Amino acid sequence: MTPAPTGSAGPASDLRLEVVDLIGRPGAHRPYERTARATGEEGSLAMRVPAGDPIDVSGQIESVVEGLYVSGTVQAHLVGECSRCLDPVEEDVDARLDELFTYPEKVPAGAEEDDIVTLDGDEIDLAPLVHDTLAVNAAERPLCRPDCPGLCAQCGARLEDDPDHHHEVIDPRFAALQGLFEDEDADGDPGTGTRGDA
Repeated sequence: MTPAPTGSAGPASDLRLEVVDLIGRPGAHRPYERTARATGEEGSLAMRVPAGDPIDVSGQIESVVEGLYVSGTVQAHLVGECSRCLDPVEEDVDARLDELFTYPEKVPAGAEEDDIVTLDGDEIDLAPLVHDTLAVNAAERPLCRPDCPGLCAQCGARLEDDPDHHHEVIDPRFAALQGLFEDEDADGDPGTGTRGDA
């Protein structure tokens, strides 16, 4: 079983909800609406909510026999870099929240610990749920546009700025021969050499 976390996995102080009025009252429900300030860790490795920016969370808490069911949405603005050209990328996320905070005595026998979030005390901390939801919904490989050509793999030039950009690639096995041709050109007598003296 996973106790309802109260650590630093997100803006916990802004997303703790008092639920003492709903505990043990199946059928009771009430809405909630909160705006939390991001810590800078919400999102994926590539797309994050900047620290201090708002994360809007709203929905409903419903008391059920097994515990308290939380539903709703989380909205946030994420920023990052294009995975091809490194240009700035922005993304608005509007994602669904769904979680059952189970009473410890209602946890099914044999249930996998990672699959159950238990209610601990008379508060619900939505921060870990919000953190995980944004991580799942944020782009892992964001693009500034679907057909972004990216950067040159050899020199790092932006291919968007020069569509005709390219490098002449010589097979390493023939690099020595290329050097011989260049030496002959420098002597001003291409095509001659020991064979011509024979």
